[in-house]
Amino acid sequence: MNQKNANVFAIGHSIFPAVLLLLFVSHKQFIFLALAALSLIYTAFLIHRAYSVGDLSQLLRMPGLAAIVFFDMAIVTMVYILPKWPPDANPTWLLLFLLPLYASELGKRTAVVICALGIGEIVLFTTVQGRSFFALDTVMGLMGMVVLIWLVGRTSDNLVRMAYYDSLTELPNREMFKERLTAYLNKKSLRQRGLAVIFLDLDGFKHVNDTMGHETGDSLLQTVAQRIRTAISKDVTLARMGGDEFALLVPNISKSDESTQVCNLIFQCLQEAIFLGPHEIYATTSIGVALYPNHGSTSENLMKNAEVAMYRAKQQGRNNFQYYMAPEKTEAQLERFAMEAMLRKALEKDELLVYYQPRIHTKSERVVCVEALVRWKHPSLGIVPPAEFIPLAEETGLIVQLGEQVLRKACNQIKRWQNEGLPELSVSVNLSPHQFRQQNLPAVIARILRQAGLRPQYLELEITESAAMQNVNRNILMMRELKEMGVKISIDDFGTGYSSLSYLKKFPIDVLKVDRSFISGIHEDPDHAAIVNAIIVLAKTLKLKVTAEGVETEEQYIFLRQHHCDEAQGYLFGKPMPPDIFEEWVRLNTTDKDLMLSHET
Repeated sequence: MNQKNANVFAIGHSIFPAVLLLLFVSHKQFIFLALAALSLIYTAFLIHRAYSVGDLSQLLRMPGLAAIVFFDMAIVTMVYILPKWPPDANPTWLLLFLLPLYASELGKRTAVVICALGIGEIVLFTTVQGRSFFALDTVMGLMGMVVLIWLVGRTSDNLVRMAYYDSLTELPNREMFKERLTAYLNKKSLRQRGLAVIFLDLDGFKHVNDTMGHETGDSLLQTVAQRIRTAISKDVTLARMGGDEFALLVPNISKSDESTQVCNLIFQCLQEAIFLGPHEIYATTSIGVALYPNHGSTSENLMKNAEVAMYRAKQQGRNNFQYYMAPEKTEAQLERFAMEAMLRKALEKDELLVYYQPRIHTKSERVVCVEALVRWKHPSLGIVPPAEFIPLAEETGLIVQLGEQVLRKACNQIKRWQNEGLPELSVSVNLSPHQFRQQNLPAVIARILRQAGLRPQYLELEITESAAMQNVNRNILMMRELKEMGVKISIDDFGTGYSSLSYLKKFPIDVLKVDRSFISGIHEDPDHAAIVNAIIVLAKTLKLKVTAEGVETEEQYIFLRQHHCDEAQGYLFGKPMPPDIFEEWVRLNTTDKDLMLSHET
């Protein structure tokens, strides 16, 4: 139960020393004065923690709550057994001052516990003082305690529910989330183990509300909340922050990989369709993550920075997660804006180049496919590495326009080579996750193929493993539509993501591309060799082709041939080359019998 007003709990305890002082005046026993002094010191302590330190709300949680209850009960016990009470005096009514404090502050459940302890105190009093437990005033006191629990405790619970819980999903709301986060930040143990604040926002929720009605929207929020709550561990706090925004408080995070796993769990639990009446809805979400202490040391900063990261995830295409990034320095910002402006200009003027890297069939040792790779030759900066402008294109959304240009140039070039009598080649083109999420992707590809006059079977689309595993059901439908056109599909960087074999079997794909990180370690790391062999066996079982990337030595190539890898690609055969250089390379290095393997281009 959440604390509402710890200050009232502290001030309310001042009744006890006041009552004990009155008992001292009426009964003339100095034990009452001593107990009043002890109770006054205890009350002063509670007021100090409530007003000066400000952490009484945290103390009213276990194990601090147990200590406070123990001290309260200890004072009541001493009041019952130490003084000499006259036969006509029955101080069991003292509990009626204590019980409302717990009932109003901590709710009905805690009040029941205090009531049970109070009954034990009354039994102790009647035993020590030689009284009857069933005396009328004792029974009336017990009935008063029950009434207080029912009225005050129930009312308190309802107020807490209204103030700290979302009525639709029954999750904690923003206020409770902030209080729990503040409580975690005040723990000394947090210095050894950090925490993560994760904000998520449903993509396209407004469209659901506008087209299907608010009732369907509410049902969607309830279903999403239930799925996430089922997927995460019990020590993670899930809250609804308002609208279609949710937040998670993940304690005991020592490194970012652990919060990444939580984000992946959220994506996975939303992969399946949500059926709401006649509607079938696929919910996706954009997620922002802020880590303590790297991204903030207060609850306000962590929540704000997680929300900023969430909006950045939306800007980068939605259905992804982003960690908070501190604002760049002014020079870096200006440099980024300048680079973005130059990239936009290069796209508008169609200045980006496409290089081609050969892919070799291991049995015939002939070039059967080329991978199209974008390059930017800036007039003043020279060659700009892809690692510098591709992430910028992803972040700004320019990757869609860039990807279409690369696809168009690659298809036109392959058709031109076919017309010029070069060996019949296919071309593989990488699709960014942002591109792959475009609903009109099949129509765009069909238009480009039609304009180039290239038959679809000569085009292969490369999709990263991680992109394929986001919103799996939608991606399967997308892949099927592309396959029906006759386009080939390959999973790029296979082995570095988190593919489910059950989903991999459902994907209508043609090729698995083994990531270069495994190929480079074939002769140095037995584990890498075993992984490559396992991927080849898996692909053969699923009747898929296998392409190995990053082949740089003849030893690697021989290993791949011996293990029946279908195709190989890497510097051993040729680097990425401009069209004219590649054309010359094909004519010089390909004979009727063999392919000359060389590191030179």
